[in-house]
Amino acid sequence: MAEEKGLFGLFKKKPAESAPVVELVREVVLDALPDMVPPIVEVLEGRLLVQLFMSSGTFSSHFEWEVLENDDREEAKSKCYLEEGRYLLLAPLEPPIGNLKIRSAGEIRLEFASRSYLLGCVTTLVQVTPARKICLAFPKTLRQKRERRAMVRAQVERSLAVVLSVVRPSGIVFEAKFHNISSKGAAFYGTGAVPNIADHSQVGLTIVYPEGKVETDATVLGSYPKEGEQMFRVLFAAPTPQRAQELGQLVSHVQKSNTERRSKLLR
Repeated sequence: MAEEKGLFGLFKKKPAESAPVVELVREVVLDALPDMVPPIVEVLEGRLLVQLFMSSGTFSSHFEWEVLENDDREEAKSKCYLEEGRYLLLAPLEPPIGNLKIRSAGEIRLEFASRSYLLGCVTTLVQVTPARKICLAFPKTLRQKRERRAMVRAQVERSLAVVLSVVRPSGIVFEAKFHNISSKGAAFYGTGAVPNIADHSQVGLTIVYPEGKVETDATVLGSYPKEGEQMFRVLFAAPTPQRAQELGQLVSHVQKSNTERRSKLLR
């Protein structure tokens, strides 16, 4: 097929964008210990986010190493408890009220993601250790499906009229700008003095833009330097249908603004 060209044959004509293909991702259930352990260990070693869903609310944490002492009373980190399928060990929960609520929780649902898979399981509380770590029963099965990003994150231009206010758990508020955003999460950087924000802590976000306003909670996945800025990656809290619609409208506004800006540059 001959290649299409644009004005005077100087530029290639961009092919029409086809509708996105919806791919059904099959979920599998792992029930053998050798299959269940590796993805959990990957989440442990990467200190990746673990979300806990209880009847009293949604909380976040990460898997913890077990700290053991050798004969010389030297401390060493161990993951044997996972490799032997004895239990799960989590850091104290965020927000902190979860550490109290989990003591009376019945069924606890966990969701987390390795680099390739979305994972989930059901468990129950065994104990809260003296070190305030959360010990949970090792699950009987683990649901696993390959991760597929539902939407590529849209870049947010610095000049775009989107105002972001971030509220830390302590109540401190600071202004920020988005670097990119999707309906599931975002990356942002502070526009002034930015207080320290611990990984896996929860923050409140208020987003004001010309077409509306969105308020949502989010979990801080981590931070990284980029182009002289300290970026923070966040995952939006599980949204209600209305909140999901509001976030979708915000992302659509960013994408529309990007398209309009590119069109003006090419005129």
